[in-house]
Amino acid sequence: MASKYDALLEMIAAHPGASRDELRELARDGDRLDAEDVDARLDNALAREDALEANGSHWVMRTGQFAFDEYDHPSTGEWPEDSL
Repeated sequence: MASKYDALLEMIAAHPGASRDELRELARDGDRLDAEDVDARLDNALAREDALEANGSHWVMRTGQFAFDEYDHPSTGEWPEDSL
């Protein structure tokens, strides 16, 4: 079973651009994460750079299980010319 931290990252990935309040509401509606856990786990995800916050909205960083797997170059992350 995934940890509550992983559950938060999955929730952010499924709802890109969600605010902190929206994430709390989503946690209330779900069964994998408590709404009370959102703030501490979100602060942790931001500190670890697994999530990004901009203008009050949140996105999961495309790393780990959320990473795209078809980059032209593994170090630069550039897309192949034919996919643009």
